[in-house]
Amino acid sequence: MDDAREGVIIEGGAADWQVVQQRSDGSASIELRGSWSTGEPHRTARVIVRVVRENGLDAVTAALDWAPAEMERGGRWSATLPDVPAGGLYRIETALHLDESPIEWAVRGDMIHHLGVGDVWLIAGQSNAVGYGKTPVEDGPELGISMFAADGRWKLATHPLGDSTRTIYPANRERANASHSPWLAFARRLRSALGYPIGLIPTALGGSPASAWDPGADGALFRNMADYLRDSGSASGGSPVRGALWYQGESDVADEARAVYRRRFGGFVRELRRLTRNRSLPVITVQLNRYNGEGLDSAVHERWEAMRELQRRISHEMTNVMILPAFDSGLSDVIHNDSHGNLVIGERAASVALGAVSGRDVEWRFPECRSAHATAPDRIALEFDNVTGRLNYESRVATDAAFAVRDRGGLVPIVGCELDGPATIVLALARPLQGSATVTGAPTANPPHAVPFCIPGFRPMLGFRMKVTAQS
Repeated sequence: MDDAREGVIIEGGAADWQVVQQRSDGSASIELRGSWSTGEPHRTARVIVRVVRENGLDAVTAALDWAPAEMERGGRWSATLPDVPAGGLYRIETALHLDESPIEWAVRGDMIHHLGVGDVWLIAGQSNAVGYGKTPVEDGPELGISMFAADGRWKLATHPLGDSTRTIYPANRERANASHSPWLAFARRLRSALGYPIGLIPTALGGSPASAWDPGADGALFRNMADYLRDSGSASGGSPVRGALWYQGESDVADEARAVYRRRFGGFVRELRRLTRNRSLPVITVQLNRYNGEGLDSAVHERWEAMRELQRRISHEMTNVMILPAFDSGLSDVIHNDSHGNLVIGERAASVALGAVSGRDVEWRFPECRSAHATAPDRIALEFDNVTGRLNYESRVATDAAFAVRDRGGLVPIVGCELDGPATIVLALARPLQGSATVTGAPTANPPHAVPFCIPGFRPMLGFRMKVTAQS
C-alpha cells in the first residue's frame, strides 16, 4: 500500500483560494470528489467532511460539521456541501471515520484552504483592462480577494493580474509584462462594504479589438474567456460570476471599426449572458481615457470624441450596462492609465457595483448632459442629469478646453462658462451660431483632466457630444 495515499484524498471540486459565486439566497453548494484507502483493519468506513472558519476551529454551521460523503465503488467518494453561507475564508477538512472510533481520531484527510463564498467578477477588454499602470502605488494583496490566474489555478490576487507565468490560456498572453490595474482596488472596496470574499477572473488582452470578443465575428478571446469560466469552477448551480468589468474601445476608434462597435459589443454582452446563464448579467464599462500620442490631427480627435459618445449611448440602449468616466486619470505613457488613476477607476467601478448591482445606498451615477439648447444666438445652456448636489468647476476648468462647440463655420470659441443653478452650465460664445451646431464635453483625444464635477462626491461628468437645439 502507498502510505502517501493513506486516508482521504481530494481529487476534484473546490480548490485552495477559490471564490465560489453565491446564489441569490446568499449561499453556495460546494462539490468535492476523490478516493480513500487505509491499511487499518475495519468493518465500516465512511468519508466525512466539514467546513470551518479559516481563522478558527468552529464549523460554519451545524449541518456542515462532519457531514457524511457519498461512498462509491472502488474506493471512491463524492460530496455536495449545500447551503454554505456567503463568507470566509473557509477551510474544508476531510477524514476517514472507521467503525465507531472517536471522530476526533478519524484517519487523516486532505484539506482545502482559503476558500470563500461571495461574488466573482469577470475582467475583459484590452490593455487598460489588463492594467499597465507604472507609477509606484500602495495596492497590495489582501486576504479575501482571490483571482483565477492564467496557470489555471485560484490564488491570492496580486498585481499584475495579467501575469502569464505558466499560462494555459495562450490566447490572452501579453507581449510585455503587465503591471498595475484598477481591479484590486475595486475588489477591496466591495469586500469591505459587502463583508464577503471577492473573486476576479482576468481574461483581457492588450490591443484586442471588439471583434475578438464577439462570437459573431472573430470571437477568439470570447472562446478563451469561456475556457477561463469553465475551468474556474465558480458556478454554484447558477451563474459563475456576479458581473463583468469591460474596458475596451481604443482599438476601435477608427471609422470602420466604430461603425460596427455597437453590434460587436452587443454580441459580446448577449453571448456572455447566455454563457453565464444570466439574461441580465451586469456589465460595468469604462469610457475611454485620453490618448496623447503622435499624429493628433482633427480626424483623430473626432474619432475619440465619437467613441466616448457611442459608449455613453450604449449604456442607455442596453439593459444593465453601466458606464463611468476615466479621462481625468493620469497616464503612464501615451495611452495607459497610471497607477493612481487606476485606483480611482477601481473605486468608481466599485461604487457602480455597490449601487447598481448590490442595491446599496451609494451614489454611483455620474453627471451626464441631458440636453444642449441655444438660449441666445451666442449662448448654449447645458442641462445635466445625475447631479445630487450641485455642479462645480471653480477655477479647475479651462473654459476653452472642457467643452467644444462646432457649427457650419467651424470651431466656435468659448469665452465664458457659468453655472446657472445646480445642474445647468451656460456657455458664452465669441460669435453667434451659424446653422446646426454640436457641443462636446471633454473634447479631443486628449481632453483636460479637470471637467465639471458633482459636489458632494467629486464625480466628474461623462464625456458627450450632442446636437444643439435651436433657440425657442
